[in-house]
Amino acid sequence: MHRYSLVLLHSASLVLLFLGWTQDMLHISVSANFIVNIPLFSEQRSIMGTLQSLWESGNIFPFSLILFFGILIPLVKSAAIFVLLLRSDSSQRWYGFVAAISKWAMADVFAVSIFVAFIGAKSMQSTTAILEPGFYYFAAYVLLSIVVAMLVGKWLAKMERLPAGD
Repeated sequence: MHRYSLVLLHSASLVLLFLGWTQDMLHISVSANFIVNIPLFSEQRSIMGTLQSLWESGNIFPFSLILFFGILIPLVKSAAIFVLLLRSDSSQRWYGFVAAISKWAMADVFAVSIFVAFIGAKSMQSTTAILEPGFYYFAAYVLLSIVVAMLVGKWLAKMERLPAGD
């Protein structure tokens, strides 16, 4: 695969990442069912909206975890991939860093999935959780960025096998 095709594919993954951050990720609703169903609580949140809410309410630990795993890790990984693709002297050391950091990008996807599975298992009959487009955008980013990282690794291996000047 050509270097600029990888840059384009990686750029597409960043669009998915941005949409994953800004679009609603989860919709939670709670209702009471007496004679009729009475909605008590309904909220939709994006990753950025969740960060803002956690910061404003003083929940620094979950804020820090989401900031680290959902924002900083993807940004650092993205920057490292761009370094690999745009520098002429890219090394396997950078690729090792990208491969190591890729594992941490799945943390948010797993956490939200487990939370939704818990609520979806009817643990609370009057509570529902629905995954919104932001979750799918973020999950698509994670999967596409893993594919990009693997393709970059293959591309680097191919570049190291080519004679100088090719």
